Amino acid sequence: MDIGLAITGGIKSLANINLTALARSGITSLLIGCYEDELRWEAERLAAFVRDVRRHDLACYVIPWGYGRLLDPDPSIPSLYTHTWPQTLQIDSRGRRCPKACPNDPRYLEWFTSSIRTLAWLMEANGFVWDEPSFYYSRGTWSCRCAYCQRLFQGTYDTALPKRLTPEVLAFRRQSVAMFLLAARAAIQAVDRRLHSIVMPPPLSSPTARYSGADDWGLLADSAAVDAVSLLVLEGNADLQAGSNALYSDAASAVAARGKQLWVWIASDLDDPQSLGDYHRLATSLGAQRLVIADYESLVDRHGLSQMTKLLARLAQ
Repeated sequence: MDIGLAITGGIKSLANINLTALARSGITSLLIGCYEDELRWEAERLAAFVRDVRRHDLACYVIPWGYGRLLDPDPSIPSLYTHTWPQTLQIDSRGRRCPKACPNDPRYLEWFTSSIRTLAWLMEANGFVWDEPSFYYSRGTWSCRCAYCQRLFQGTYDTALPKRLTPEVLAFRRQSVAMFLLAARAAIQAVDRRLHSIVMPPPLSSPTARYSGADDWGLLADSAAVDAVSLLVLEGNADLQAGSNALYSDAASAVAARGKQLWVWIASDLDDPQSLGDYHRLATSLGAQRLVIADYESLVDRHGLSQMTKLLARLAQ
């Protein structure tokens, strides 16, 4: 199984990363968070780091964060786009603008695909990870009811877009996310057809996952836009021993049945180093091709570089 390590600290963290030690530990890839607002000023610095990663024979995957906040689950990460083009943001069921761009708005799609093509051209990466593409949902309030979504729904179902989350609305949102991923993949492959496209849906254990538009793993894995689906395992999940969690098993089966790769992403500070083995066994039981550990800074702060690389080396054996 390949072992990946996520770099989520942004530009400021790059100078502290010891690529030689990481390469010797046996990990095979780095996944680098690329923040929309940082890249306006620091694109060349990040591109140089990616080139250095490749020189160490490590694969490199880019995670675009910000970018209208459609892809980013963390609302604290800024996106200049949302302030510049507020008229393209999602409209919720109460008629209010939400802090997320609408994937059906052609103005947003034009900006997003242009930005991603530029990012793909700058970074000599192996692929892109689309992190939790989703519609807004909170306490029963949902989006999107913008003019474009209403027209698309009307054309698809020959009826007006309801104000309730009916099965048809949920299906429409899933199809909208699937179409957005097709546009995202087309953007990066316009630069290099070898670039891989990985989607990470919201955590299966999240009570709001089914309202995100990215909850149907079968639909995602069916898509030509997706080469791999990444399972996010939250810290403290009840069963890490044998992979018997039905949600995980069903999702993994849906991906395997369609011949796509499964990645397992650990969002944990790993207080107990022994838990690495538990996560590894879970990933193995699910048939995962890559285990991604997040993140570099927290692991080094907690264990030190030497101890962290020993832990990684043990997993990579």
